[in-house]
Amino acid sequence: MKASELELKRLFEGHNFIELNKKTRALLSGSHGKILSGEGFIRLLSKNKNYVITVGDMVTLTAISAGIIPNMAIFDLKTERRKINGKGIIKAYKNIERVKNPPGKITKELFSVISRNIGKKKIGIKVSGEEDLAAPLCIVLSDYNTIIAWGVPKKGINAIKVSEARKKHALDIIKKMG
Repeated sequence: MKASELELKRLFEGHNFIELNKKTRALLSGSHGKILSGEGFIRLLSKNKNYVITVGDMVTLTAISAGIIPNMAIFDLKTERRKINGKGIIKAYKNIERVKNPPGKITKELFSVISRNIGKKKIGIKVSGEEDLAAPLCIVLSDYNTIIAWGVPKKGINAIKVSEARKKHALDIIKKMG
């Protein structure tokens, strides 16, 4: 187990979740990578053979509609709290794990499911609640050079390549929640 994963595990000791607060909400808002259009996102994925994780339905559907199935997709079948037709996502994944994660929280269950499945081929994680806070978890738990993408409402797609600096930043944000 990696040191960063152990740190996350310690945060959850004796707790079922950690919660977003005013300080961490401010740290999470804004851009943490390049804001791309759908076309720009597809070009990025087409150029790279990296492991890809998408967090959010529209980002995942953008990739799938271009014929690119992310290695891990975390979704809730909603966009901006409205239900969507997620048949494209469901059809793309033979293996789908289900997890509960209320809005504004990162549950121990979400952490466990992501941790257990990261690095595996083609896994979908269907969240009952909200998946938004899965991105920092994925950054901390992923190998270097993994591409992680999530939607930024009304702006586009935020996409990053995992590096030591990005892992440290994401872990710092999560620790401030804990």
